[in-house]
Amino acid sequence: MLSTLLPTLVPLFFVAVLFVLLRQSREDDRIRFWIYAWLCRAVAILTVLPFGSPRTLHTIQFLSAIGGLAANICCILSSPALRKDTRQIYWAGIGLGVPTFAFAVFVFFGNGSHWPLYLILALGFSGGSAAAVRRFRYDRLKLIPTLAVCALSCIPVALTVSHGNSFDALSLVFVQMVLVNIMMFWWNYTDRSAGLYVTLGGFVIWILSTPAVAHIVHRELFSEGTVTGDRFVGIGMVMILIQESLKSAHRLTSDLKSLFTHSPHMMWVVDPATLKLKSANQAAAAAHGYSLEEFEKLRLHDLVDPAIIPQILHEIKSTPSSTIASPHLRKDGTQFFIDIEAREIVIGGQNHRLVMGVDVTAREALLKRLTYEASHDHLTGLYSRKGLLALENDFLEASQKKGKGVALACISLRHFKAVNDTYGDHTGDQCLKAIAQRIETYVRPCDIAGRTAGDHFEVLFGEISDTAEAERLSTWLLASLVEPIVIGDISIRMRVSIGLATAPEDGDDVAKLRSRAQTAMWEASKLGISEVCRFLPGYAADEAKDLRIVAAMEEMLKNGTFEVHYQPICQPDGHICGLEALLRMNPPKLGNISPSVFVPVAEESGLILPLGQWVLEHVCMQINEWKRQGIPLVPVAVNISGLQFRQSDFSSRILGTLNSFNIPSRLLHLELTESTVLQNIPDALEEMQRLSANGLRFSIDDFGTGYSSLGRLQEMPISTLKIDRSFIQGITHENSTMVASIISLAHALGMKVIAEGVEEEEQLDVLSRLNCDFMQGFLFSKPLPPRILEPLMSSGSCLTSTDSTDENLIQIGPSVESMTVPPNA
Repeated sequence: MLSTLLPTLVPLFFVAVLFVLLRQSREDDRIRFWIYAWLCRAVAILTVLPFGSPRTLHTIQFLSAIGGLAANICCILSSPALRKDTRQIYWAGIGLGVPTFAFAVFVFFGNGSHWPLYLILALGFSGGSAAAVRRFRYDRLKLIPTLAVCALSCIPVALTVSHGNSFDALSLVFVQMVLVNIMMFWWNYTDRSAGLYVTLGGFVIWILSTPAVAHIVHRELFSEGTVTGDRFVGIGMVMILIQESLKSAHRLTSDLKSLFTHSPHMMWVVDPATLKLKSANQAAAAAHGYSLEEFEKLRLHDLVDPAIIPQILHEIKSTPSSTIASPHLRKDGTQFFIDIEAREIVIGGQNHRLVMGVDVTAREALLKRLTYEASHDHLTGLYSRKGLLALENDFLEASQKKGKGVALACISLRHFKAVNDTYGDHTGDQCLKAIAQRIETYVRPCDIAGRTAGDHFEVLFGEISDTAEAERLSTWLLASLVEPIVIGDISIRMRVSIGLATAPEDGDDVAKLRSRAQTAMWEASKLGISEVCRFLPGYAADEAKDLRIVAAMEEMLKNGTFEVHYQPICQPDGHICGLEALLRMNPPKLGNISPSVFVPVAEESGLILPLGQWVLEHVCMQINEWKRQGIPLVPVAVNISGLQFRQSDFSSRILGTLNSFNIPSRLLHLELTESTVLQNIPDALEEMQRLSANGLRFSIDDFGTGYSSLGRLQEMPISTLKIDRSFIQGITHENSTMVASIISLAHALGMKVIAEGVEEEEQLDVLSRLNCDFMQGFLFSKPLPPRILEPLMSSGSCLTSTDSTDENLIQIGPSVESMTVPPNA
């Protein structure tokens, strides 16, 4: 029984083997055709199975013949050359298959007439010849033998038909197809591998085991020729695939070795157990100042600061792959920075660490400089307001852990404007530098100091034992600051007011301390002399004012009486390409309140959430109103607070609002601060990607004043960076390096740049030369209510105009009055 089933099981075995190989190489369509061929071959040898009924046997013999012919055609169609052009597969399949199958049908089910067989044979020769000409029309060395084989093999077929041996003729057609297969395999596999010869041997055995050949030689050459030929062909095909895989693997190994050796980027392999270098390329050795032979003998301890070795070991154990910026040491001991990309690989059955590096020393220096400039005041070198805000919470916690208190001194230089007006801005700057130097000299290592505004400074005293110590330190500081400042022939004595608040007596967080220290500072300034004034409960009038502001905001939210003004965002030529929505608060009882006052109160009270939603809905209504009026629409940027952004349903609220007002997402931009985006990167990234997928675009507001990592920002769908106005004030061609660096880096990351606070023609000229994309500021237009802004939007441009005398229309360009408008918020 097994010997009867074996012929059928052999093709199925090779089907299974080829299917496994196909899963390893899914793009190799040749294997698919071979699988089809073996499935057809399994049908072709059904005749070896026992069948009782002659009619059933006749049908099985027909199917067997069709299967054998189809198996050969599938092998022919597996030719790589044919598969390069799908049309050639169709032509070859039709040219070979249709006549061949028709011949088999007439042999088994014809009426005995020879003429249909002759006609089909002629058509088959014509179809095969046409397919051969189409395939080899530019290669005569292959075309002529193919046509010759087709022609010569048709002669014995025709003779056999004429003698009435139709079944032998069909067997010769099968031989003809096998001969074509032999030629195709010989031409396609030029390597002449052992697998090719085994396959061709199997084809030869197929030919010799056919009934036609047995009839010609009057004996059966192979008693089990079918199974034997199948084995040889199948084994040969598998050998071809294995030999090709081995050759491909060898070539890939050689290519990878060459890539590793000649790569311009540093590459080396580390044993994670011993941290020894197993191999390295010349680029890595040269970058570290070693020869390749010296470098490959080193350990990781020789390349990096030993202090970070535990961190590296932890990373190796915890993560199969990592990307870090790492400080490395050259042979001469100098330090440089490398962006490290490390991956776990297996070599010789053991885990190793493949390390790739790029020298980023220049980038790190620039980022360090950007970080410093972002957190420090460019004039005095002290911390800026944003720099202090970033440090103060950690500063407070560090003192509290030591069981000590903290004191905050807010310092104001009274009548400093008179110094600028009398002696000029240069002398005023020298005074500020002198004050900063005295503060920096005076403060202790546990204190931090910063310049928070033009003539305002702050000092955070750390590790304070009691209030008396804070008052004593502030008094000594005051004595130093009121000493005359000598600049050339000028001696200037500044009047200084210091407000002092201490923790925990006056508050348990820095925000409360600042509020109360500022209150005390204003009280000190009322005295008219240089004085230190400690916060007292009676100074809480400002806090009461905050409560009144909260009540006014609640009332205005209820009645919808807030106003939204819009400031144009322009190209350097004045063309309006966007607007920024700016909230204005003017309650009847309190009068006009600056955004710098009411926005922090709104954030502290939590009203910023309904207030932000009101602004968003109001902007959407205004866009629809402009659309109804036929005014050209441009994107409107809306500021988003940190509390809004951290809402769990933030993206749903934004999209829901847009849908409810039927506003296209391209008309709304969301402006976020650096700290808001970077506080919780995974959640922020998820929210931003969801909104970005729906067409919304993001801008980073006040860029350069926080602690942004450009690498982190690159991960997020951010389209625009807004350079803070502090970088634009006083910019000239000589001191524009920082702004130029920011613009260049932003463009390299595919982002646009908006410069805020453009107020002078010289600033416009410098920024235009630096290829700044867009600008915003009083030089173009101050924030305007919609009715005054609409003529500008209709014209599409902010052009300087001096003809208008109506203050209720449009005021374009900087002026003394416009310069007193509160800063954008």
